[in-house]
Amino acid sequence: MKKILIPVDGSPTSVKAAEKAAALGKLINGELLFITVVNMPSEEKYAYFGMNVEQQFTANRKEMLAKLIQEETKMLKIIVRNLDTGDLKVTQKVLVGRTAAEIIRIAEEEKIDYIFMGRRGFSPVERFFVGSITQKVISASPCPVIVVNG
Repeated sequence: MKKILIPVDGSPTSVKAAEKAAALGKLINGELLFITVVNMPSEEKYAYFGMNVEQQFTANRKEMLAKLIQEETKMLKIIVRNLDTGDLKVTQKVLVGRTAAEIIRIAEEEKIDYIFMGRRGFSPVERFFVGSITQKVISASPCPVIVVNG
């Protein structure tokens, strides 16, 4: 049975990629693994602008992470529930870490056959380029990556 990994972030493009992955899954009687990755904001991002938020991050890190996981879990369930997956085996996971690295890690661990991802583009210029996370996954993936346009 072919395993298909579908990372989703809630964007319309990632939902479209999930729809295409589910359609292929039904054609090949595949197994679908939907993931979303929680990426904690870093103190360095704010330090760059001269803001010191280290104490707030340290004090609230566990609460922030728990809330982010809770919200991402809800989002993932809604997306998967709204897809036509037929009788396919469907698994959902919420991961924590750097998005591209987690996608590659889970693809290797689960021996994934295909990854379906959306291509991001917010401005007319960016539409010509593949998103940075998608590009990182394409570059390091242990399997074929199917990129779906928005």
